[in-house]
Amino acid sequence: MNGDVTVREVMRREFVGVSEADTLRDTAGLMLDEDVEAVAVLRGSDPEGLLTQQDILEVAVEGAALSDTVAADAMRTELPVVEPDTPLTAAADRMSGQQARHLFVMGDGELLGLVSEHDVVTATTLDPGGEAETREVATEAVRAEAAVVGEGEATATEGYSNQGICEVCGTLTRNLSSFNGQLVCSDCRDV
Repeated sequence: MNGDVTVREVMRREFVGVSEADTLRDTAGLMLDEDVEAVAVLRGSDPEGLLTQQDILEVAVEGAALSDTVAADAMRTELPVVEPDTPLTAAADRMSGQQARHLFVMGDGELLGLVSEHDVVTATTLDPGGEAETREVATEAVRAEAAVVGEGEATATEGYSNQGICEVCGTLTRNLSSFNGQLVCSDCRDV
């Protein structure tokens, strides 16, 4: 894993949050709708805990009614925290040491995002020290392959994931979109 990659580059800035008073039934429905395995439990904008699919399953297996149990009763209150400029290797070590699958990313007393084991594993191939030329060559190879496919047929990018590295800021993101001939994240697209 490249030691130069930081948590800021792989964290999810858009995370799902619930209040302490939300029922586990409502929370589970939200998690299914948003396709997430964990949510931040918030009091206002302050993180109070973390609630995972596993936590909800444990409550259900114990026989408690999900519609009568609130997030505050099932959440994990030991919040594993990292700063955004923490090297990804240190974040992975913290996850391993605390047996946590998610970390809160805090900066200036504010919750900036979440980073999961999945994010860490996905980022193991990142090389922020790599030259833009490497990205340019890869982009040209995809364009060349698309040109070979021809008009009226599926393009080379169909079937590929939208996950990748933003060509403007270099951040790993789950949602890239084409903008002005570049694959960019939502932050760079909105600028």
